[in-house]
Amino acid sequence: MHCRLVTSLAELDAMREDWEALLARSDSNEPTLSPLWLLAWWRIYGGEGNRALRVFAFYEGKRLVGLVPLLQRDTLYRRVLPFRRLEPLASGEDEADETCSDYLGPIAERGREEAVAQEFVVALAKGAAGPWDEILLPSMSADSPFTPLLARKLNAIGAKVYVQTSASCPFVPLPPTWDEYLLALSSKHRYTVRRALRDFEKEMGAPPVLDVVSRREDLEPTFDTLVELHAERWKEGHGGVFASARFSAFHRTIAPALFERGALDLGLLRADGRPIGAFYNFVWNGKSYFYQSGRALDVPRGVAIGIVMHALLIRRAIERGLREYDFLAGASRYKLDLSPAVRHLVTIRAAQPRLVEHARRTTESAIRHVRTLRHALRTEESI
Repeated sequence: MHCRLVTSLAELDAMREDWEALLARSDSNEPTLSPLWLLAWWRIYGGEGNRALRVFAFYEGKRLVGLVPLLQRDTLYRRVLPFRRLEPLASGEDEADETCSDYLGPIAERGREEAVAQEFVVALAKGAAGPWDEILLPSMSADSPFTPLLARKLNAIGAKVYVQTSASCPFVPLPPTWDEYLLALSSKHRYTVRRALRDFEKEMGAPPVLDVVSRREDLEPTFDTLVELHAERWKEGHGGVFASARFSAFHRTIAPALFERGALDLGLLRADGRPIGAFYNFVWNGKSYFYQSGRALDVPRGVAIGIVMHALLIRRAIERGLREYDFLAGASRYKLDLSPAVRHLVTIRAAQPRLVEHARRTTESAIRHVRTLRHALRTEESI
């Protein structure tokens, strides 16, 4: 096995076919690790914050067997301490622009995970990516074989390694029938779903209908309706995620590409012809991923648009023979109510044992100490 460091978009784009083939031979076949997602992300976000491509490609002969899609940038810890950071593509955006890409991490041919992890860490230790102070790997599945492998191998080269659970992803392992899905829920949540479907028709005067985009010419107007309904839901706050120009541009770029490969589930929830809900899902590797939605506010109070929409989408996924409906990160109440299972995301951070890391840890300790003193003083004043 040998390592090649990819540092230009043209080089990475030229690997698209081999990259797609590697994903299909891996246990990391996620839309967020595909060329479709990561190349579009780099084109829109890569020019910000002095980011530089540092993609590790591993070959056995001419066969691509591993890929670790990283970038390097300089960042400030607590806006003071400079850190040279390695992090995955599709992460590290400004908060307002975040794509919230889940299930990031290395890709390896099935059975070659340990060898790829080993060669990656050896390449890092030899300085293949240049100097770095920390590696930050967010949004990795806790179930990924790379999670324990990377933690152990980074620790072996002297890095200080931290592994922290960062989020939960409720999901539905899809059975063969809708009735079996309902039986997998608790009696309380089963009643919630059935009542939501019953009350919807009673209050709206018509049954709920999913209108899924099936023609290219319907994609853009449906996406516009999604953005409008999403903004309506958040109009009293920050306007929702599509208020970010970069976020919106990213998704208007990938949505047509997802549609062309049959991986887009974009559509509207209608009642008597009127759109009152919108959904933006991905279908990939036998799974449906719920990514974003919107809803009208001027509906009767008893109408649970979100529960109804997801119930219909889960039933549709079952009818299509998919194996899972994934709500992605966020343990919202409605996600937990509809999901019999949960998986976790973790963040791995590995830091070089250098002065800058010592300064970071000292700063953190001082901040915790100050907070403890403030809390003690407030407690004393209240007595």
